[in-house]
Amino acid sequence: MTAAGRGAAEGTGGGRRRVRLIALDLDGTLMRKDHTVSEANASAVHDAVEAGIHIVLATSRWYLLAKRTAGLLGIHSPIICNNGAMVRDPSDGARLLDLRVAADAARDIASVADELRCEGMVTVDDVTSVVTSRAGMGAAAAAMGMVVVERLADRAAGGAESFLFFGRDTVDAMLARVGPKFRGELNLATGYSETFPPYLNIVHGGADKGRALALVCEHAGVPIEESMAIGDAAPDLEMLRVAGVSMAMGNAPDEVKSQVDVVGPGNEDDGVAWAIREFAL
Repeated sequence: MTAAGRGAAEGTGGGRRRVRLIALDLDGTLMRKDHTVSEANASAVHDAVEAGIHIVLATSRWYLLAKRTAGLLGIHSPIICNNGAMVRDPSDGARLLDLRVAADAARDIASVADELRCEGMVTVDDVTSVVTSRAGMGAAAAAMGMVVVERLADRAAGGAESFLFFGRDTVDAMLARVGPKFRGELNLATGYSETFPPYLNIVHGGADKGRALALVCEHAGVPIEESMAIGDAAPDLEMLRVAGVSMAMGNAPDEVKSQVDVVGPGNEDDGVAWAIREFAL
C-alpha cells in the first residue's frame, strides 16, 4: 500500500476507516482474462456479503449480463450498469436510475453503424441485439442472452440503453462519423484492456459511475465516505474519485494508478479478494 493509500484508509484518529460498501468493476477487475471469477475473489465477496458489507457491481455491461454474475456470487445490492447510465435492483428489477440515448440520436448512430457494416450491439429494454459477421457467433450470443440481427437500426428506432462497438477500425470509423455530432451530448467511452479489443461504449451523456455510486450509497444508507471503489480503466475514474477509498488494479494503466489511493494486485492475482480482506473484513 502506498503512503497515500494508508492516509486515505485511516480515520482522523489514526484507526482504519470503516468500509461498508465496495463498488467493483467487472472486466479487468473482479474477472480474470478468461472472464471468470477466481475462487479467492468469489470467497471474499461471499464473506463480505455475509458480514453485511454492500458489494455493488459497477460495469459497462448491460443489466441482465451483470445480474447473472451477481446471482452467481450471491450479491443482492443494486447493480450499476451501462457505465453508470442505469442502476437496477436485482431483487425485483426496479430501475433506480435509467438514462437512455434519445430516439433521434440512437437512430443516427445505428444507421451509421449499419452503413459502415460495423460489428456492434445495442441494448433496448433488456434485449441486447448484435450485428456480427463472425462464424459461430450466433451460439455464443445466445449463450449470453443476445440476439443476432442484420441491422442495428431496426432495434434502435425508439432509443437505446447503450451501444457497444469492437475493433480498432470500427471504433475509429464510428468516432469519425458520430463523434463531431454527439460529443458533449452523449458519453462516448473508448478503451482497451487485456480482456477486450479496442471498444467504444455509447450511453447517455449524464452517465457517470461516480454519480451512480453516490445514488447507491444513498439508497443503502451508507455515507459515501465509507465506500470503496475498485477499477482498472478510465471509465472507472469517476467512481474512484468520489469513493472514500479508491483502488486501482495492478493491471490498470498509469493514468488510472496515478489518481487513486491504493494500487493493489492485478486481476490475475486476486486483487479484489486482497482489497476486501484488507479494508472491509
